[in-house]
Amino acid sequence: MTSPSCLTISNDLLRADIAPHLGARLTRLVAVDSDTNLVVPLDAWNAPPHGWPKAGAYPLIPYSNRIAGARLSFGGEIHALPPHPLDPPNTLHGIAHALPWRLIAHVADTVELALHYEGEHWPWPFDAQLGFRLERRTLHVRMSVRNAGERPMPAGLGWHPFLATEAGAMVRFDAGRQWMLDARFIPTGTSQVATRPFMLGAQDWRNGDCVVYASDWRGEAVIERLHGRVRLRAEAPLTHVVAFVPRGAPYLCVEPVSHVANGFNLAAAGVCDTGTRALAPGATLDARASLEWEPIT
Repeated sequence: MTSPSCLTISNDLLRADIAPHLGARLTRLVAVDSDTNLVVPLDAWNAPPHGWPKAGAYPLIPYSNRIAGARLSFGGEIHALPPHPLDPPNTLHGIAHALPWRLIAHVADTVELALHYEGEHWPWPFDAQLGFRLERRTLHVRMSVRNAGERPMPAGLGWHPFLATEAGAMVRFDAGRQWMLDARFIPTGTSQVATRPFMLGAQDWRNGDCVVYASDWRGEAVIERLHGRVRLRAEAPLTHVVAFVPRGAPYLCVEPVSHVANGFNLAAAGVCDTGTRALAPGATLDARASLEWEPIT
C-alpha cells in the first residue's frame, strides 16, 4: 500500500513496508533478488466495516484471538467488553491493530513504533511497542505490552501474518498439545497430546476451514513454497501457535501467540496451561518472532 504514512526498511535481500496509521501493519515483505512476496501484499484497504484486509501482518495486543461472549473473567470479576461486529458475541484480536501507532525511530533497516491505550476495549490502560528489523534474509519482530494502570492486568501477545503461498504450499510445525474447538473456533477447555508433528497442506483446507490451536510449540514453523521456504520462529512467551487457512484461501495464517484463545476465561475456570499472564502495575510482557526466507538455489 503506497501512502505518505508508510515506512520502508530494506537491505540487499529484503524490503519491508510498515504502516503505523493502519495498526502498525507490515503491508509488504519482499525477497528482493526474486521479487517474491513473503506475506500477501496489502495494496488497498478493501474490507468490510470494522474488518481488515486478509493481507500483511498485524500485532495481537493486549490479547490474541477471541474472548467468548465478550466477557472476561479476571481477578474474581467479570469484565464486559464490546463484542466484535464480525464475530458476535465474541471479541476478536484485541484493539492495537485497529489504532494508529506513533513513530519512535526509523533508519535504513529498523522501525520502532509505540502505542498508548485507555478505552472501553480493555479495562486496563496499557503501553505497547512494536519493532521491525531486517538482517539479511530475516525480518525480526519485537513486541511488548506494559501495564500502565494501578491494578493487575491480564495480558497476552501475538503476531498475525497472512503468509503468501502458491498451489501446493504446505506448513509443518511441532507442538506438544492440541486444543479441541467448538463450531465457533472457541477452545472447549480440553486438549490432547500431539503424537507427531503437524503437516498441513491443500487437502486440509480444500473442502473446509483448517484450524489448529496448539501449545507447547517448539518455536518454529516451516512453510514450503514453490521457490523456497519461509521459517517462522519465535521465543517464549510465544509458546502457542494458531494455524488457520479458510477453505480454498490463497494464504496461510500461522500466528505465534502467548496464550490459547479465550485463555483468560479458561484459566479462571481451572484449565491449566492456557499461557495467560497477569501483569503487576508497571510490569511488561515482551516477545520476539522472525520470518526468514530460504530460496531454493
